[in-house]
Amino acid sequence: MEHYFRYASALLLTFFWCPGVLVAQGAAPAKTLIVNGRSSPGAVVQMNGKSYVDVEAFAQAVDATVRFETNKVILTMGSAPATVQPAQKPVGLSREFSQAGIATLSDMREWRGGIASALRFGVAAGNWLGPWLQDYQVRAQKSLDQASLAAKTESDQKAAELLRNELTNVKQWDAQAQATIQSLNAEPSINPASTESDPLRLKIADCSTFLVTMLVSGEYADNANCH
Repeated sequence: MEHYFRYASALLLTFFWCPGVLVAQGAAPAKTLIVNGRSSPGAVVQMNGKSYVDVEAFAQAVDATVRFETNKVILTMGSAPATVQPAQKPVGLSREFSQAGIATLSDMREWRGGIASALRFGVAAGNWLGPWLQDYQVRAQKSLDQASLAAKTESDQKAAELLRNELTNVKQWDAQAQATIQSLNAEPSINPASTESDPLRLKIADCSTFLVTMLVSGEYADNANCH
């Protein structure tokens, strides 16, 4: 924005140093101009009860530019240069969360192993199947809760959501396994390959492998198998 300073009306007038003229007109000794802590010695002169400021000194004090024309003085106020913030490296997974997440996956892996064993034993698992798998589930849930508490960064929070999805899928597989056994379906025992090729089991295994790699790398990523 340009500010126009006219000789007759503006408080801040261009002052051309002419000591002889000043003395003749009764000018007082020049004073120091201080603007925002910046000093400009001799930039202010009082004459006939008014204060006159050297516009060039004033412009320098406020980081402005001044241009003289025939019948006007143009002062352009500059803006302070924008502070350039250094580029910040994206915050990845915190160390605490990564460690807790790996522990959670370890507990879920044991749980998955128990489900696979129960399917192989089949009907022979009998009455001890439920409590046995329940213990694995409780342990995995506690590990997940601890990992969720350790999630501090945005990446931690997103990764914790994938862990929760994985736990949900394992729960679903657990429920299916128990239903299969209680229905007296002996196929998993007679044909173990049917368990190995189960789509849900394969999805869980793929997600687990992906999550371990992600947690070790320290950088969040997404994977369709974890949904």
